[in-house]
Amino acid sequence: MMKNCVISAVGKSSLHKNWIDEWCNFDLHLVVYDESYDNFVDDTPYICSMKGYKLKVVYQYIQAHPNMLDIYEYFFIPDDDILMDSSCINSLFDAMSHYGLRIAQPALVNSYYLWGHTLKDPYCVLRYTNFVEMMVPCFSREALEKVLFTFNENETGWGAETHWPLLIHANPKDMAIIDMVSVKHTRPIQSGQAIHRHDAMKYLKKYGLETKVLEYGYVSLEGGNETFLFDRDTYAWMIGQLRRQLPKVFYSDSFGMD
Repeated sequence: MMKNCVISAVGKSSLHKNWIDEWCNFDLHLVVYDESYDNFVDDTPYICSMKGYKLKVVYQYIQAHPNMLDIYEYFFIPDDDILMDSSCINSLFDAMSHYGLRIAQPALVNSYYLWGHTLKDPYCVLRYTNFVEMMVPCFSREALEKVLFTFNENETGWGAETHWPLLIHANPKDMAIIDMVSVKHTRPIQSGQAIHRHDAMKYLKKYGLETKVLEYGYVSLEGGNETFLFDRDTYAWMIGQLRRQLPKVFYSDSFGMD
């Protein structure tokens, strides 16, 4: 049994088979939320069937297997529409350990997105932040124990991410977007659905929270083979300009900036 754990709520269109294409430094746990259980039963010994939204069923799964919190050191909880391979996930866990991160996520490339700071910064190894999205969060054991109850606070899980840094009493270097590890989110964001908006507003009101994304600094990419046309400040300015202009040209700017 590995020290790292990937848990995902998956359906018939799940991309998880790509996650285990080669050697893995993690165990894969699947919670099947539709009728596709028989299609995936041979993918991992850790599999069950349970209907519901992602964080809700992950909460119920861990409650049913509490020994997981003793066995594993890190827990990655991606959506099932994330395109990545085993090498990518292995590197994510290595980065969590190497940089002593408590909550983090891989950066997004060529992706549908909601939060602009989650898009890959090609100049960085990682960027420290106070906000990691529920789409692809990775937790240390200690952090997950502190935030796990938030997975069960509402049906969709929306709103919980704002609470996480407060619950772990995060320091500026406890949470990060890991740019050296990038993944692709392949489906449109569901932010337009009333249940998600309602859950988020109710959660924030309940705990007196306000979502304000902050960045505390970064680890720069040095000694690589990358060649840049301009410095990082110029790059950041150009990206900012594009984000302001895209909605004027396209119906939606929710598809990846890169």
